[in-house]
Amino acid sequence: MTVKPPRILAIDDTPTNLLTLGGALAADCELQIATSGARGLELAQESPPDLILLDVMMPEMDGFETCRRLKAHPALKDVPVIFVTALSEIGTEVKGLTLGAADYITKPINVEIARQRIFNLLEREGLKKEVEAQRDQLEAKVAERTLALSIAKEAAEAASRAKSVFLANMSHELRTPMNAIMGMTNLALHRATDPRQVDQLTKATQASQHLLSVINDILDISKIEAERLTLERVGFKLGGILENLSSLLSGKVAEKGLNLTVEMAPDLASLHLQGDPLRLGQILLNLAGNAVKFTAEGSIVVRALLLEGNPVEVLLRFEVQDTGIGIAPEDQKRLFTAFEQADGSMTRKYGGTGLGLAIAKRLVQLMGGSIGVDSEVGHGSRFWFTARLARMDGAPEAEAGQGGAAIEAALKSRYAGARVLLAEDEPINREVSRELLEEVGLRVDLAEDGAQAVDLAGRNDYDLILMDMQMPKLNGVDATRAIRAMPGRAQPPILAMTANAFDEDRQTCLAAGMNDHIGKPVDPDRLFETLLRWLSQAR
Repeated sequence: MTVKPPRILAIDDTPTNLLTLGGALAADCELQIATSGARGLELAQESPPDLILLDVMMPEMDGFETCRRLKAHPALKDVPVIFVTALSEIGTEVKGLTLGAADYITKPINVEIARQRIFNLLEREGLKKEVEAQRDQLEAKVAERTLALSIAKEAAEAASRAKSVFLANMSHELRTPMNAIMGMTNLALHRATDPRQVDQLTKATQASQHLLSVINDILDISKIEAERLTLERVGFKLGGILENLSSLLSGKVAEKGLNLTVEMAPDLASLHLQGDPLRLGQILLNLAGNAVKFTAEGSIVVRALLLEGNPVEVLLRFEVQDTGIGIAPEDQKRLFTAFEQADGSMTRKYGGTGLGLAIAKRLVQLMGGSIGVDSEVGHGSRFWFTARLARMDGAPEAEAGQGGAAIEAALKSRYAGARVLLAEDEPINREVSRELLEEVGLRVDLAEDGAQAVDLAGRNDYDLILMDMQMPKLNGVDATRAIRAMPGRAQPPILAMTANAFDEDRQTCLAAGMNDHIGKPVDPDRLFETLLRWLSQAR
């Protein structure tokens, strides 16, 4: 590749003055001559040179004015100018440099020194232009990369939004029929007297609960992957979590003839904490449920230990130890990965989705802890995890101290005849919910959509309103806002009872003016407990 020689424009009204210097430069440069400042400006504007040699003393337009105009031109302001003049006073040299000249050479000229100074300047300018070109290329690449990242970010955010909508729709579409199935089964079981029929309905209920746990696991892992899983911060007592765990496992433990023991210091059991008791219980239930599943005989021990404590927070360690089949070292490495199980073969003896431990690991990480397992094939396993939880001043909010039967009895005795509006568009779920409400003596008005719910709430005084979220004509959120905006009307508690069960759905309901959120499938005991609490507060 041929390198183009630098082009030098010499502006001097007496060109013979530059012949000697021009001869020294001619071998390495392309020399162009102008005999006046005006002509030099024209030539420079037509094709900017790499360097300008400029005399000072010239008629009509001297070198200083020519330099000022060169530096004022956008296309010429960066072209280096060297004054070559017989004026050697300090003042004139300062003036030239002040106007932007790169150098000042006085006559008579030492050709070799002048030549070297000119080529040094050209070399510096060449390097400067090379750096600027590389900078421009880099800026172009950065701009191109930034644009690509922006497009990728938009695509990722669009995909995330689509996934969020999909998850919300999947949650609603799966939980709505599950609510109908489980609700109708529970109603039939409540009325059944034939032992065989009771046994069949009980098995159907157990199968429904298993299917619901699978649905919950799939939705949880999807939320984890979408980074949309968050923890609540409510008050609770640690002892209540482990008591509930024992209650949930007691039937299966007794059926297999196992011994379940909970080891926890009394002061730890009564410790008032703040965190997400539901998710903490979910982790323990997953680990202890697995222990029951994989233990044919012997015992299961659940431990809670205090590792660290200060006035603000505590670090707890939980252990679930069993005498079950144990886990091989090569399988232990895969246990906390989604969709992985120790035995994934078609002949495997034990069921499960392979999601529980992956979900438990993410929940533990959100609680500021870690999780692991110590196990030996044939000698059982010990799963453990740590969780960092905040202390809570005073007692937690009222905890459920009554059983389901006592709550039902309280509703019947204290609130029989209370008027309730049920807004639910799905016919089977509407029937299930109405049956549950009427069982405890409540009078129920039905609304098949949000618009009808607003109309009924405007014409009647209700003790409580149960509101679905997704309904035709007017959704439950907008219906709630409309009811809350009614002037001169009583404002009863409005409870969301919906298959939109994510935490953001709960927050949306509360922000719209609802008082509480009950997720579908509806647990009758939880429904009655919630009804009792809000009816008590409303009167």
